[in-house]
Amino acid sequence: MGVRGVVLGVLAVVFVVWSILPLYYITIAAFMWETDVVTRPPAFIPRSFTLTHLLRILGFPAPGPTGEMLRPAGYPVLEGLTNSLIVAAAVTAITMVAAVPAGYVLGRYQVPRRNAILMLIIGSRTLPPIAIVIPYFIMYKALGLWGTHLGLILAHLALAIPLITWVLMGFFATLPRELEKQARIDGYSRFGAFAKIVLPVAAPGIATCAILAFLTSWNEFVMAWMLATGSPAQTLPTVLATMFTMNIGLPLFAVANFLAILPAILVSIILQRHITRLRIVDPLTVVVS
Repeated sequence: MGVRGVVLGVLAVVFVVWSILPLYYITIAAFMWETDVVTRPPAFIPRSFTLTHLLRILGFPAPGPTGEMLRPAGYPVLEGLTNSLIVAAAVTAITMVAAVPAGYVLGRYQVPRRNAILMLIIGSRTLPPIAIVIPYFIMYKALGLWGTHLGLILAHLALAIPLITWVLMGFFATLPRELEKQARIDGYSRFGAFAKIVLPVAAPGIATCAILAFLTSWNEFVMAWMLATGSPAQTLPTVLATMFTMNIGLPLFAVANFLAILPAILVSIILQRHITRLRIVDPLTVVVS
């Protein structure tokens, strides 16, 4: 290994440590007493362990450091977590049902006005959510969608479907054209070739895009803040933003953040076994003039 390899290896290790360190510290802070969390220098090795903060965030009383019973934290973290799971799961499922066939057709066939469709997809992603959230708010108030799961799902779908369609289009364009030809020779219809041959081969790209769709909805804040804050449908990011403005103590806030990170990690672990041979090219390479 030359000098260049050593430098790249060191930079990779530094990058990984820099990325993981905040997650590690949030995790240990969530299960230590506050006196141990706020010590200087910070304790990177847990000095104590307690489930008190987790129980209080979930709405249960729990014993304090001296044995006294502490009341539930009183923040709607569990409600926000449930709402985020409902919305993100629905957005992921609907997005994949819509984006997989759309990405396949746009990536494999020369459909009429294909470039116009691609430019429309790109254009829908150029507008930042903050630029369109006020019209959404006015429309949702008029239609009775404000503060509902359906309203949030529709708003998140407008963000997720164009993005996932764009990514999948590039992935499907890289698959060998002989897949469908061989399937047609074997007697499959176009849909049969797509369902029986192409989809299994495309499983890595589809799994990756499912994770991306889930995270797009799970982490979305601007739309959720304007369209559901203070309602029974408020999601976990808006709850965390509210908690951040209050002096609630670092361990409680760390627990809430830990609960926000955990589902995303679990979804990635569940789907990662399908991600074995993913290769995505720039979708612009499949745009015809």
